[in-house]
Amino acid sequence: MRKNAHLTNVIRTTCKNDLKDNHLIKTTDAHLTFGEYRNVFLTEKEYKRLKSNFSGLDDLIEQLSAYIQSTGRKYADHAATLRIWTKRQKTEQKSTPGIPDYTFKEGESL
Repeated sequence: MRKNAHLTNVIRTTCKNDLKDNHLIKTTDAHLTFGEYRNVFLTEKEYKRLKSNFSGLDDLIEQLSAYIQSTGRKYADHAATLRIWTKRQKTEQKSTPGIPDYTFKEGESL
């Protein structure tokens, strides 16, 4: 877990329909706050999944935090926004000629 993530009182309550028992199950996912302005909200599960898929996630979280703070923009799902921003960055990097990108994930070899 990231060191500067803080558990907040932001709790999302969802209801899942359990077809086997034919009743509703109530679950809660506590959001952690991220970023300098503590305005990026992710569950622990979302953060771990994003972190395993994207190197440089913490920098991207800081960018999103600053962007939200400076523009007042609201996003329904910060995890989805970070995925979109990461894919956009990868596309921009591929189209930019110059020094080749030799980054790799832990466990991969060149």
